[in-house]
Amino acid sequence: MIRGDFAVNRSNPKAQLVLGWFRLAHFLRASPQGAKNPLTAVVGVSYRISVEWILGIEIPWKLQVGKRLRLYHGVGIVINDGCVIGDDVTIRQGVTIGHTAPGGPCPVIGNNVEIGAGATIIGRVTVGNGAKIGANALVVHDIPANSVAISPVAKLVSRDED
Repeated sequence: MIRGDFAVNRSNPKAQLVLGWFRLAHFLRASPQGAKNPLTAVVGVSYRISVEWILGIEIPWKLQVGKRLRLYHGVGIVINDGCVIGDDVTIRQGVTIGHTAPGGPCPVIGNNVEIGAGATIIGRVTVGNGAKIGANALVVHDIPANSVAISPVAKLVSRDED
């Protein structure tokens, strides 16, 4: 999985660092020894401090993520650990994916989905395979496969200048 993440983020060393660390922490946590292994705690804590606190990206190590996740301009990304993300998903800066209330249901993101900068996907939402979520879109309903969800387009208003 790490090789796939590195390949799709070839020109983005920050994304490679975040995803390599994520995959290691996720692997250790899911291993048979899991929480009992002291290395899991060391990697988990260092991952959280470095990635969340320093780099400003919240991708919890419990999160279910498919192959070849792409991160562009990875700052301000917040993903709840109850979400599920498929294969070949692209996430841009400022994206939030999570629940609407603590302990509530989280989104399921299909395969080959592109999520634009500043998009917010919250609640019991399924984003179908091949869908595209536009920049700053607020998604609170299911998005069918191969659909495009966009935010309202800016309205041009004339300014009277005296």
